[in-house]
Amino acid sequence: MLNALLYKLRLKKRPDSDFNRRDVLKALPLRNQLIKWEVDDKQEVSLVIPQKQKFFIRIAAKLFTLPDKRVIVLDDVGSFVWQLCDGHNTVGHVVKQLCNRYQMTRKEAETSLFTYMRQLGKRGIIGFAVPKDMKGGKK
Repeated sequence: MLNALLYKLRLKKRPDSDFNRRDVLKALPLRNQLIKWEVDDKQEVSLVIPQKQKFFIRIAAKLFTLPDKRVIVLDDVGSFVWQLCDGHNTVGHVVKQLCNRYQMTRKEAETSLFTYMRQLGKRGIIGFAVPKDMKGGKK
């Protein structure tokens, strides 16, 4: 918990990762448990993301009527990937599923998926579980 606080305050650098492509494919993507989600009748996933309670947001909320949450509707491919990010499927398995369902080449699927997951990861919507044998660059 202390390390997480130091990272947020930018007093401590995140450890350098020595992960290669093979390591990334073994990682397990996990959904953020704070984000509620639902599937509509078109099989599209809607993410309900709570607003951060920062000081200036609380002040703005008193001056203006700001919603306490954001809703993001994912497209067909994004919804498919979201449902596979359950902590049981590896990134490699998700790549295979994309190839099978959308008739993509492996390179297309990997490139698209890595970019998409990087965006979700930066926003804190998903995280990644790394097997113990890969932590610290061990292979």
